[in-house]
Amino acid sequence: MIIHIRKIHVLAVIVTVLCVSFFFALKAEKKITPVSGAEGKDLPVIMYHHVTENKKRAGKYVILKDELERDLDYIRDNGYTTVTVGDLIEYVDGKKDLPEKIIMITFDDGFESVRELAWPLLKERKMKAVLSVVGSITETYAENADRNINYAYLNWDDIRELSESEEFEIQNHTYDMHSTNNSGRKGLSRKSGESPIDYENFLKEDLSRMQNLLKKLSGVSATAVAYPYGSYSKETLRIVKELGFRSSFLCEERINRITRGNADSLFDLGRYNRPSGRNTEDFFEKLLKRA
Repeated sequence: MIIHIRKIHVLAVIVTVLCVSFFFALKAEKKITPVSGAEGKDLPVIMYHHVTENKKRAGKYVILKDELERDLDYIRDNGYTTVTVGDLIEYVDGKKDLPEKIIMITFDDGFESVRELAWPLLKERKMKAVLSVVGSITETYAENADRNINYAYLNWDDIRELSESEEFEIQNHTYDMHSTNNSGRKGLSRKSGESPIDYENFLKEDLSRMQNLLKKLSGVSATAVAYPYGSYSKETLRIVKELGFRSSFLCEERINRITRGNADSLFDLGRYNRPSGRNTEDFFEKLLKRA
């Protein structure tokens, strides 16, 4: 009887040791790298669109190649590291840390000029950018051979090429919500008189269609939505989350705070539009003071 009790006791000790070992092993596997001095990171996001070498074409949403080059040099020389949505997701999920000073470069719409003019500049400096493309526009330029750098857009093969590079991350800019088309809708806003359920169905269909096309034709699984014109409705964020997106971009000019463990900090990120005609130092110094 005593021997039997001792056997049970020994077995219990062994089981306990195994459980404790498993617990610490599991804890070590899920360990989050501590953030030095803070629980989050300030993130400025710069929004570009079209790039040109023709001064006559430069404007609010069209930047000169020389201006972009000076911007990238300023970012590099002031110690900032460019990040993508994927980097932020890994940080928030506790899978990686981020450099002390981070900044995000975004290009909206998917102009051919981004591939021809911006890509070499990024590659030369080993920088990364987020490129958000529109499905209906991409389809149009996939059906013709127009490569005019002054106005043309990327096709599906171009998007695949950029997504497989080290410089670009591709994101969803909707399938066909970047133009009003006399529909009474601007961006992701709900039309006047449109019921919440009709709006939800429309938005889900559009964003899902774009996701499917990106995956099928370019091999891309987008994790973020850039709202055209920055327009949205009170139901938009909930719908975007339900579709499985991890982040979204607005056009509101403000610095973002990305917090480790807080998935919501990745949504509705503010961005600063970069127009042509402004001195690089003046543009960046004013906004980075807010970071």
